[in-house]
Amino acid sequence: MKKSELLEIIKEILNHKKDITIADSSQTLDAWDSLAQLQILMRIDQATGGKAANIPELAIALSVQEIITTLDANGLIDA
Repeated sequence: MKKSELLEIIKEILNHKKDITIADSSQTLDAWDSLAQLQILMRIDQATGGKAANIPELAIALSVQEIITTLDANGLIDA
């Protein structure tokens, strides 16, 4: 999965007009609630061929940076 793909997934799920940045999180984006978190996780899992479901740390990653760091630590994201 590419970082740009992740940003697009989050943007689409949150129905956000502006680009999503690494600095964005559930604290800075009102639409990022618990339902959106689940949708983001499901889409990441689809994009990684089911590999993201095996990473429990993703469930508590509430920022773009945390998601990227977690995916990177598990070899699932490219720059």
